[in-house]
Amino acid sequence: MRSGPAILGAALAACCLAACGSDAHVANRRSGATVVLPTAAPPRPPARPKPHQKKAKPPPSRPGARDELITHGPRTGHDVALTFDADMTQAMLAAVRAGRTSVGYDPQIVDELRASHTPATIFMTGLWPTAHPDAARSLASDPLFEIENHSYDHAGWEPPCYGLPLVQGDSAKQDEVQKTTAILTDLTGSAPQYFRFPGGCHTTADVKLVAGAGETPVQWDVVSGDPGQPDPAVVANNVLRGAHPGSIIVMHLVGAPNAPATAAALRTILPGLQQRGLHPVTLNQLLGTG
Repeated sequence: MRSGPAILGAALAACCLAACGSDAHVANRRSGATVVLPTAAPPRPPARPKPHQKKAKPPPSRPGARDELITHGPRTGHDVALTFDADMTQAMLAAVRAGRTSVGYDPQIVDELRASHTPATIFMTGLWPTAHPDAARSLASDPLFEIENHSYDHAGWEPPCYGLPLVQGDSAKQDEVQKTTAILTDLTGSAPQYFRFPGGCHTTADVKLVAGAGETPVQWDVVSGDPGQPDPAVVANNVLRGAHPGSIIVMHLVGAPNAPATAAALRTILPGLQQRGLHPVTLNQLLGTG
């Protein structure tokens, strides 16, 4: 018979494995064959507005926000953008607070990028600095890295979204953007310019809502397939086979158990990009806004 702590540990590991919602990145599509575990209790239905309660209005767009989903940069030149999602759900945060300090962060990924002087863009959830405050400050202070918005708690915007809890209503979606904008602005000293939907789940209306909140939605055109993949060679091959000038490559900062091979894959990816004449830059630089 398994002890209480063993059962709790197994449950937390299962939650963290599903919490990333990153199966969307494996094939960049929704698949009925994808099996994930729920990461939280079903969300409560949205509260009914009071009789005289006005519907929240989105803030005016900041200059440069585009109401279209960006999947790549210019196809001329040699630049590509390595992007890393720093996912953190409420279930993952609970695991960190229970002592699983490695949940949601693999520092070896950052070590590889720093050792090779490789710029990268990190799409960070608002909860991530709460779980990893020292790492968040270190990343924010390093000019190699650009920090952008990946929602507050990695909840899905459009069902089904790989077992993630769902954001309910436009007002809550605005909060997901704006709360994280405030957190990241305080962390970095400047407001994020780009937003990435958790799991890639969204509608056309969601794209316009994000732009209305002042940030440009960004997806990807190269899927590393690092979630759940233990073989670094597979991850590296996915990236090097798919990368072209202007590519936005999606990877993850979370490490094991969700993405255990990312750091090792970078040891092949970075020289492989160089051999192909491709030059990693931040997303701002790739899209001409940096």
